[in-house]
Amino acid sequence: MRWLIALLLLNAQSGEKMTVSFESSLELETVVRDGKGETTRRLDLTRKEKFSQVRMDAKTVKIEVLSSSLQKSGTDTPAEEKPTPLAGKAFFATRLESGWTVKDLDGGAPPNEGQNLGAWNDVGLLLPAGGAEPKAGDKWAVEGKELLSLIFPSSIREGTGKLDCACESADGGKANITFVGEIKGKGKDEGQTQITLTVKSGRLVYDTGKKRAASLMLSGSFEATTDMVDVIRKPGTGGQVGNEEERRKIGEIAVKSHKLEAVITFE
Repeated sequence: MRWLIALLLLNAQSGEKMTVSFESSLELETVVRDGKGETTRRLDLTRKEKFSQVRMDAKTVKIEVLSSSLQKSGTDTPAEEKPTPLAGKAFFATRLESGWTVKDLDGGAPPNEGQNLGAWNDVGLLLPAGGAEPKAGDKWAVEGKELLSLIFPSSIREGTGKLDCACESADGGKANITFVGEIKGKGKDEGQTQITLTVKSGRLVYDTGKKRAASLMLSGSFEATTDMVDVIRKPGTGGQVGNEEERRKIGEIAVKSHKLEAVITFE
């Protein structure tokens, strides 16, 4: 499986330490359409975080949150910047076949902001299949369904689409890999959420000596549409037992980004 190859490529050795810095900017517009008309709201988010990671074994890492802050503003949201619920805490993240699962040190569930911790360890999924070291001029594609644990670790299922990757250069112990493409999927919630991520520009710098990523940058767009459904239960007819359900779409919630940028560095 590709995720096992990725872990090997990331040199998963017990006791290995790494510092991970993450910055992202997201400008979202949410449009709600229902029987009352249409309303639009804007929300701008800037997140800055720094983590210390120690590998416990091939599947589990311990993550200490050195800093974590979120700046937000928008419609009915005054501008503010403050620490997130993750700041100053520590967690265990374990790689399962279905993706990453996160627990606090007592075995409890993390805050919502911490559900994706550790997903950065799957950056190796962007490398060529089979464990081949990327060489200048190489081109390959990665199917969207294989990237869910990295790009949509907790919010999407049934990924389709792909990312087209190319190695621009491979010298000085670093491989520069670009990637573009589109990934679509369905939300894990009970609603009929359709999610699309478009990567307009992506770059992975891979340290061929350490066998791990040095940095990851991407710029693109995000869209999600969720149907608002009214469930009507009718009494059983024609000898049927129980009630019959009828689901009617009464509106939708559409979210799209005006800006989506993220940078991750590994030291």
